[in-house]
Formats: sequence, C-alpha cells, structure tokens
Amino acid sequence: MKKTSFPVAALAAAFVLSIHCGTIQSLRAEPFEKILFEDDFSGDKLKEEWGSWKSETVVRDGVMVGITPEGSDHPSVNTIKLPPLSDMEVAVSFKFAGSKRFSVMFRDLDYKGSHAGHICHVGVGLNSGTLYDGKTGLFEIEAYEKKKAGEKLDEATQKRIKDKMPSFPIEIDPEKWHDLLIRIEGDTMKAWIDGELVGTLQSEGIAHPTKSNMNITTNDREVWYDNFSIRVPES
Repeated sequence: MKKTSFPVAALAAAFVLSIHCGTIQSLRAEPFEKILFEDDFSGDKLKEEWGSWKSETVVRDGVMVGITPEGSDHPSVNTIKLPPLSDMEVAVSFKFAGSKRFSVMFRDLDYKGSHAGHICHVGVGLNSGTLYDGKTGLFEIEAYEKKKAGEKLDEATQKRIKDKMPSFPIEIDPEKWHDLLIRIEGDTMKAWIDGELVGTLQSEGIAHPTKSNMNITTNDREVWYDNFSIRVPES
C-alpha cells in the first residue's frame, strides 16, 4: 500500500559524514535499474520470501509492523535471502510507532570472520543514524568475542571500531512517514532520508563480494514499513 512521504523535520546542518572519502557531489540518487525484490505489503501476511527470527512482526493495514517480542534478548529480525551480491540498494518507507530505532543489515551467512556473518548496516533512530562496516569493525570476530567475554580491547582496536561506525545527526518526526535509501557500491555505502544524503562511509569491509542476506531489525515495538525494494545494477 503506497504511503505518502514527508520531509525529515530537520537535518542538523545537513551533516554528511565520510571516512576516507572525497566531497560528495550529488545529494540524490538515481535508482539501480534491476528490481530483485519488492513488497508493498498489500496482502494479509508476509510474503513467503520473508523470514523471521525472534519476531512478532505482522502485516497490518497494508504495512509491515516490526515487533520485538516482550522480554526478548534480541531485536526482531525480518530477513530476505539474496543471491551472493556485492552492490545493491535497499529502499523502504518507515514510520516510528513506539520503537525508537531500527536497522537495515547485510550479512554473509557463510562468512566466519565476523559475528553471525555481519558485513555492514545502517541504523536509524529519532535523532541520529549510524553507518557500520561491521566486517572489519564492530562485529569482527576476534574483537567481538573478546568484548563478549568481558576483556578490555586495546586502544588501537577501540579506535578502529569507532572509525568504522560514524554517526550523523537527524531529526525524524515520529508522526510522519519517511523514506530511506541505502546504496552499496564497491567499498562505499551511502544513506539518504527523504532524498537528502545524510551519511557516507567508505571502508574495505563494505566491498565484501558475497552478501547473501538482508535484515530489517526492529528494536522494541513498533516500526511500520512500506514500499520495500531491493535493486541491483544491470549487469
């Protein structure tokens, strides 16, 4: 079901973060040509392509309602399997309806060098967003397991992780619908909200060539999603 999109309430100084990257010339993206998967949630339940884990997500009134079960130890996960891909873009309309944060995550379930095969992702909150190279940063397996075991990471590792997860300030009106576009090309990931480029991260882990899984993770209850699509460049 098509939803009307509204502008972001305010982008604090229209701030754009970039790691090892030059000046961004264009603030708007032309979509990749080939549609791999799309969903307007017009049915009464999720399409069979969607998988769910620790999730009570439902389709309600023409939107996907992301819901984490009460008492769960992990955010709700709704996932789409992908053919092994390097470059792609994900577009989704969203509206916060109780929850204050969600993420769009890309993984390679066969990759053992990061926790759960995490490669990269974008997290969106009411006042900030973050771009992550999880493969060489937050989820890199050695650092992740040390941190999970309660060991203190050395300063160089802490700096590396921090550098792989730049944040950008935004102000999202929870009463309105907004549009998120994420594009991955080579070693660069960009995020637009309502047509404005709000974050860029250039980092080697993003170029991982066999991303095979896309997750929408919903923290707490609820985020509404609509007009979802995955596109890839024409080969």
